[in-house]
Amino acid sequence: MAKRFIGIDLEGGDARVAVLSAGSGQVDMVLNKREYSTPQEAAEAIQDMLGGKVALGDRLVTSLPCRVGLFRRMRFPFREKTKIEAALPLELAAQLPVPLEEHLISFLPPRARENDYEVDAVVVNKLEVDDLLRHFPDSDQNPRQIDLFPFALLPVLAERDGVLIYCRRLEVVVALVYDGIIWDYRLLPGTSELKEEEIFDFIANQVSQLENSIGHEGLPLWVIGAGVTEKLLVMLYTTDRTILSPAEEVFGDELSCEMAPAALLALAEMRGVKKAEQLNFRKDEFSARGQFEIFRTKLVIAGLLLLTVLAGGALTMHLGYLQKTRDEKNLRQQMVDIFRQVMPADAKVVDVPMQLKAQLHELRQQVDLFGLGGHGAATVLQALSSGIDQNLRVDLDEFSYTNRQVRITGNADSFDVVNQIAEKLGVNPLFSGVDIADAKLAADSDRVDFELVINLAGGED
Repeated sequence: MAKRFIGIDLEGGDARVAVLSAGSGQVDMVLNKREYSTPQEAAEAIQDMLGGKVALGDRLVTSLPCRVGLFRRMRFPFREKTKIEAALPLELAAQLPVPLEEHLISFLPPRARENDYEVDAVVVNKLEVDDLLRHFPDSDQNPRQIDLFPFALLPVLAERDGVLIYCRRLEVVVALVYDGIIWDYRLLPGTSELKEEEIFDFIANQVSQLENSIGHEGLPLWVIGAGVTEKLLVMLYTTDRTILSPAEEVFGDELSCEMAPAALLALAEMRGVKKAEQLNFRKDEFSARGQFEIFRTKLVIAGLLLLTVLAGGALTMHLGYLQKTRDEKNLRQQMVDIFRQVMPADAKVVDVPMQLKAQLHELRQQVDLFGLGGHGAATVLQALSSGIDQNLRVDLDEFSYTNRQVRITGNADSFDVVNQIAEKLGVNPLFSGVDIADAKLAADSDRVDFELVINLAGGED
């Protein structure tokens, strides 16, 4: 039996189910919808639409509505998951007006930025998760993942930039998908009493604001959700924007706006996106349970095999340790012999590696100072001294040297003097180019502060 990927979207009194399975080179899709009035009726409807009990290989996912989550984008100087898990509660407690002990925290993998790492974190009340699980026939095991809209749809939409318009019957979400992430989103709750014109105005304003935040205009739109009416869809088409069908390469034009969220949830699961790259509030006391008894025998056998492997590994590691100990003793003696050869005869042995490193560092400083091939700091200083006319009144404040470039800052009587210095140094064969990086009147308007960037001829890369 083919593995099934099941996306379930619960909204108000509607349960929408999308079942995807891969076969014969294409994706088979079955969509279904039932109404319910109680959690028990929802569980019975889901079980009926899935044809009975969920099989062991089936992968079932669902998502919470956007309005129940509190989103924060945070920065940390580290990317390790354990460190982020430890730091997030402290940071979020200072930013959110809710008691975190009553909430679950989930976050997406950190993204490297210039000097730190960016983390998208979402907080959801435990009562929301508990209430959602009461709608499922086997809540101890399924669903295996509980995400949050609109983040739950990102694995399918992240391949291109655009704006997601997700109209539920009780909320409207406008989310900017940019650079592979949910860049930002806007939420309009309580839309059941609003007219299409009011919803359209909200969408138009938020799309414009989101596009302005990244400096782009005319991004394509994805329009999904049970709250999308024919009138609202016509109004969106009149904007002359490109309106895309989500995952059109898989579903074609068969997918309705109402069933799209459930189908996209199932497709994200089918594509095998790593769980670590998605939000999941099926954790802590809400973690899926009940599989241990099924796999007990296999786990016992695996445990015995693991013990055997560990015993063999421990023996191999011990023998390797003995060999490395002998090698380390020989290497230490070689280091002492080298120390005696390169250090002064009266040098006292304290820490051989550190003393040799210090000696090497001192030699490198000498090479950097006097240079190789006539490009050392001392040579450059001499060229600067001889290249600046003694009749010019010039004060140098800072000299910065590398093996590729020299920067000097100072002040002179006039801009003309600065130009004369640059021209005179530019003809020196030691320099490949002299640029005036900055020149401006000093605070007293009597002198000219300047900065010269001098590229060394034949400087190393």
